[in-house]
Amino acid sequence: MSAARVGAIVLAAGSSTRFGHAKQFATLAGERLVDRAVRLATEAIGPPVLALPAGVTWDGPDVHATVSGGRSRTGSVRNALAAVDPSTEIVVVHDIARPLVTARQFHRLVRAVSEGADCALPAWPLPDTLKYRSADGAIEHRGREGYVVAQSPMAFTATMLRRVFGTFDEIPIEESIAVEQLGGRVVTVPGDPWSHHVVAPRDLAVMERLLGGDPSWELPHQ
Repeated sequence: MSAARVGAIVLAAGSSTRFGHAKQFATLAGERLVDRAVRLATEAIGPPVLALPAGVTWDGPDVHATVSGGRSRTGSVRNALAAVDPSTEIVVVHDIARPLVTARQFHRLVRAVSEGADCALPAWPLPDTLKYRSADGAIEHRGREGYVVAQSPMAFTATMLRRVFGTFDEIPIEESIAVEQLGGRVVTVPGDPWSHHVVAPRDLAVMERLLGGDPSWELPHQ
């Protein structure tokens, strides 16, 4: 991987409003999403710092530390970063909502940052044409050339990630945006079209199929 000291953060503190209940404790192939995320991060990098909902006691695989999440992603990453070993040079931030991530992606991200990027994230070319719809319903063509679909996890130099949280009280969506705003260099590594984002229960049903689950399982309607 890298001669640099690498640490990992796993985010599992979200309220799962769109999912309908605590997504991090839902299961995929018999394994809770949070357990799967911790396992993947541990196999690729080492025991992570885990952000959990306030008041939740951790009962899963060994981790470096647990912290209570904040009221937003920003708060959760900020709390987790404070528990990362101070000697860490590269930090990978992983979210339980991407359960099909592979160790190869973790390694590619770390390599990209160790080679000089401030931040790296997986991305794959946009397969469809983009159209912008304005408030009045009018459509404006945007095309697809040059556009990519961004995924997670994301890797950062620890120096840049600490600078981000020392500069911004709240970060819109995710931390790579703040890196851009600070003039940092954000690069991509090959993404995975199969690494879906779990938003609703039906997404887990699709992933069960991808992982070879029961082929007779009907996809839940939503």
